[in-house]
Amino acid sequence: MKDGLLLRGGTVVTMDPVARVLEGGDVLIARSRIEAVGASLETTGVETVDVSGHLVLPGLIQGHLHLGQTVFRGLAEGRRLLPWLRERIWPLEGAHDSDSAYWSARIGAAECLLGGTTTIQDIGIGPGAQGLLQGIADSGLRAQAGMCLMDEGEGLPEALSSDADKELTRTEELGLEFEAKDPKRLRYALNPRFVLSCSDALWSGIKELADRRCWPIHTHALEQKEEAAEVLAMKGRDEVEYFDEQGVLDSPFCIAHGVWMNREHRRRVKARPFSVVHCPSSNLKMGSGIADVVGLRADGIPVGIGADGAACSNGLDAFAELRLAALLQSLSLAPGSFSGLDALRLATSEGARAIGWDSDIGSLEAGKLADIVVLDTADPAFLAHESVDTHDLAAFSGSRAAVRHVFVGGRQVVRDGRLVGQDLDQIRARADQSLDRLVRRSGIVV
Repeated sequence: MKDGLLLRGGTVVTMDPVARVLEGGDVLIARSRIEAVGASLETTGVETVDVSGHLVLPGLIQGHLHLGQTVFRGLAEGRRLLPWLRERIWPLEGAHDSDSAYWSARIGAAECLLGGTTTIQDIGIGPGAQGLLQGIADSGLRAQAGMCLMDEGEGLPEALSSDADKELTRTEELGLEFEAKDPKRLRYALNPRFVLSCSDALWSGIKELADRRCWPIHTHALEQKEEAAEVLAMKGRDEVEYFDEQGVLDSPFCIAHGVWMNREHRRRVKARPFSVVHCPSSNLKMGSGIADVVGLRADGIPVGIGADGAACSNGLDAFAELRLAALLQSLSLAPGSFSGLDALRLATSEGARAIGWDSDIGSLEAGKLADIVVLDTADPAFLAHESVDTHDLAAFSGSRAAVRHVFVGGRQVVRDGRLVGQDLDQIRARADQSLDRLVRRSGIVV
């Protein structure tokens, strides 16, 4: 890039507060940020990319991912949540080392970038966490990520169980190291797995560390009925009541799933720094149910979107997730109850709010970071009458197959559908090699 970069002549889907769409619009990037968005911008000394005939969108945001599970794809089929964890996922996660975790992150990140995802929130792993975080840092993704914290629980392998104080010390060390790699692109999050695998002492320490370091908390909650029932039996209260007693609802607090959130739960968290990340493919695949996304948003709770992990959803495609989110709300409520604009919000402006990054990403506006995805509308799926709403077209016809260019902080990471500066064949080969060794270490029968 010379003194800047100009994306010239596209259909710019800004996702700003009024959802402006600019036909024949330009986006001017200077350094890592958007300098201007408009029509026929006057520029000198900048590199120009012709994006006429293309849709230009904010980079997609996935608010809940497990890149450490990318190499587990297909290894835990046909199970509900708790057997899925205890019989397959925890033994596999316990077998990770830094090498396998690094390459799992790299192959998962490549899948994300090629599909138009520019920012992730990753819940991490235990063993191999340093390798996972290094892989995320090296991938070029923007990320909020951390080590997955656990210290007790039925079926938890010894490799994943640790003293609460040790978990807290280790995660703080990793967090400071991770953010120092690239403070503008990388943020740390505290990631307790869920109530069933974290002691009261661990939750208490997480609250203290979150407040002291100003780190957000990201966990799983209210995903399946069996999980909720076990929490009630163990703690004598439901998950939201437990979180309130632990004080974590007064820190920036994001839960994945929230399928079984009810009106009382929503009343308790309303107007607090609380958000939900909806994972529709995972929830369907594992028989969890359908989250009431319309109800959550009506109560002012920010909702993001995420593919969860390849071990449950089998893919990391944000376009597939946002489309499915809209279809499920239509099934639960009525056709038209969730528009294409609503769906896109989950992966852009509202998804940014859900992970606390909305001041910098989620829309194409002057001053925001230049995280951008360009879709090629020559794809037959985009053939539509000119009267069709652009947001509907992007949400319901958009796919990773149409992704042409991707930018993170103004740096091009995908050009003409291919990774820039990364050898995908090598990443895939190294991930495959590490997977074979990991499965042997895990002891699971495949």
